[in-house]
Amino acid sequence: MGNDLLVQGGQLLGSELRTRDVLIQDGRIARVGERLDAPAGAEVLDASGMVVLPGLINAHYHSGENFNPGLYENLPLDLWFVHSHQVTRAEPLSAEGIYARTALGATLMLRTGTTSCVDFLFEAPEITLETLEPVVQAYRDTGMRATILLGVADKPFAESLPLDDAAGAAAREAAPPTLDGIMQLAHDAVARWHEPDGQIGIGMGPSAPQRCTDALLDASLAFCRERGLAWQTHVLETKSQAFTSRRWHGKSFVERLAERGTLGPQATLVHTVWLSDRDIELMASSGTPTVHCLMSNLRLGDGVARLPALQEAGVRVALGTDGRGCDESLDMLELAKMTALVHKARGGDFHRWPTAAQALDMCTSAASICMGHGEGLGRLEEGAHGDLSLVPADAPAFIPLHDPVRQVVYGSPSADVQTVVVGGRVVVRDGDPVGIDLPRLYEQSKRYVIDAMAGDRPADAAEIEAMVGELYDRVEAIDLDVDSYLRP
Repeated sequence: MGNDLLVQGGQLLGSELRTRDVLIQDGRIARVGERLDAPAGAEVLDASGMVVLPGLINAHYHSGENFNPGLYENLPLDLWFVHSHQVTRAEPLSAEGIYARTALGATLMLRTGTTSCVDFLFEAPEITLETLEPVVQAYRDTGMRATILLGVADKPFAESLPLDDAAGAAAREAAPPTLDGIMQLAHDAVARWHEPDGQIGIGMGPSAPQRCTDALLDASLAFCRERGLAWQTHVLETKSQAFTSRRWHGKSFVERLAERGTLGPQATLVHTVWLSDRDIELMASSGTPTVHCLMSNLRLGDGVARLPALQEAGVRVALGTDGRGCDESLDMLELAKMTALVHKARGGDFHRWPTAAQALDMCTSAASICMGHGEGLGRLEEGAHGDLSLVPADAPAFIPLHDPVRQVVYGSPSADVQTVVVGGRVVVRDGDPVGIDLPRLYEQSKRYVIDAMAGDRPADAAEIEAMVGELYDRVEAIDLDVDSYLRP
């Protein structure tokens, strides 16, 4: 990246709007002040009449679902997973299809002010260097900052649940990759594409404790800790997962991860819906962050994570949309609004309700660590990465103006985003991406979605779904020591 840009005359978002210039040099904010001079060769962007927002961060997202909006409704996660993740698919989508799929999601996010994402990338039947290359290229072309996590599992999906015939169901799936193959892919991908503190990052995403061997969890985390890479895993998203952990281990997955030395600032746990008080204590004491995916959890009937309890304990919380199969819009301001609103419905002490400012922080500065960029993202201050967006100050959300942050969150003016800057490079101008031909991309998406949907083996998927559905009904009838559903 490393572009030089002077953003001139904009009103920086805060508890009040302040007119300031922002000078970006070598991709980072060098100065914030009044009437700054543009260095020789720097581009000047007129931001007068605009509100300047820090670049939003989507801390958990699956680009592999970008062809899936509207496909499923009223399917709980385990049943949804069989289809969305195409566990019976034997051949990957073409490179051209993967490129279009990735670029489609990137443009949706950029146009709503999201400048960075953690792409927890699943590829059926497995990720390879050949399937990764078009993903990297799509992010380069759109200009989005992306940390691509290798979404991997070395166990069949059917073996992640206590099914009566897990082996029989697993035999109907595509074979999972080996541990050695996964770690070799990680070494090769980092060597080829990882840019420390740059536009493209590579990290690891072992799918979940129940879907991965202990050896994979340990090896992937050690690899990431040694190299300073991002690492995430899905934990306790559903009641079935809470049931499974207790049946297999006599304790929660968070407790087991803590015993194995997995928790810590570099190990991000995603979803964390079915947490006990002890789980929250362990996360807080170890400095383990979490990503709250409210919209997808609601869509899939997972339950609602205990956000106020996590905040009170001091757990660092970021926000993520998850994939378009369960959050079509990928709109981080919409997600911030929902996060600030839904948890107020818990009642109780209103002093503990999440505020608009806290929700905005969750998709800006608090999410930076999940990208593997330390504290360098989501801030409009010297030393931070030069990522920001511009919204007209006369957008309806700001009329009349009382509290700019509350009006950004509750007014959700993402549709009014005019300009987006990533690393000092203008990537959206007048509401449209600069590096992508949108009509062509939309046409490609319509063409390749046919190939994407045709990869499953329907008969095998139906057999697995039937077994998973029977387990779901059985677990729903069981009382556990935790409960994250909304009860009448």
